Amino acid sequence: MSKRQIYRSLFVLLAVTVCFSGLLFWLQSYQQTTEVIFLNVGQGDAILISQGSNQLLIDGGRSGKDLLSRIGRHIPFWDRTIETVIATHPDGDHIGGFGALLAAYEVQTFLFTGAEGDTETSQLLQKVLAEKSIDRLKIFRGGSVKFPYGGELLIEYPLGPLPADMKDTNAGSIVGRFTFGATEMLLTGDLANEEVVLPDIRPAAILKAAHHGSKYSTSAAFLDKVQPQEVIISVGKNSYGHPSPDVLARLAERGIAIQRTDLQGDIRYRCIRESERCVLMR
Repeated sequence: MSKRQIYRSLFVLLAVTVCFSGLLFWLQSYQQTTEVIFLNVGQGDAILISQGSNQLLIDGGRSGKDLLSRIGRHIPFWDRTIETVIATHPDGDHIGGFGALLAAYEVQTFLFTGAEGDTETSQLLQKVLAEKSIDRLKIFRGGSVKFPYGGELLIEYPLGPLPADMKDTNAGSIVGRFTFGATEMLLTGDLANEEVVLPDIRPAAILKAAHHGSKYSTSAAFLDKVQPQEVIISVGKNSYGHPSPDVLARLAERGIAIQRTDLQGDIRYRCIRESERCVLMR
């Protein structure tokens, strides 16, 4: 073998080593980076918590097209598995996108309160879950989902499993607290009168306003208990008056930063180290 061939082989070997080392570094960084994304799915809720190849989706908005479009921006095309899906309650603007999601991704576990709803959307979802033999597990206070590189979603409400035929579905909406290091996010679904239902609620720096900023939620008493620094309102064009001017006024009076999906699109927080706070990405 000539010196030129030897040098060429060494160069190729060095290049392969550098590329492989870079790939390993990127994979490690990718797997350990956690993001919490409040997806802009119009008048509805959808929250993606992603840690590398491990994903948790809370609610799916009303439209499967909107949900898949938004998810596709944050999950790599080669990752076709979503480990856990949670339905906070069976209203169409929270579960309407799940049908398309189940057709496009492999979902391993589906968590819900036990309430199923009597709408066509809810019944279709139950049918698809059964056809795909996806584990359906009831979750309530004390239940949790833990992430491999830190971070945990702890369920604070409902207090126990709910009946399948529960009429006031908003009243049974799941409330979860996502904790990553020093950052706590309170995710309230569509729950109304939170200060009454959750009298022992602890503070959280980031609050997802319940029911798209409805006047029946996010009261002064609840804000005084939670003491959030930032509030996310997941909302789109609607005829309900969401978000309520009263809610916006209460937030402004307390100097709380407001993030809105209808004005800002996807709202994304990145959590890299448990010793640091999660950061809002611009």
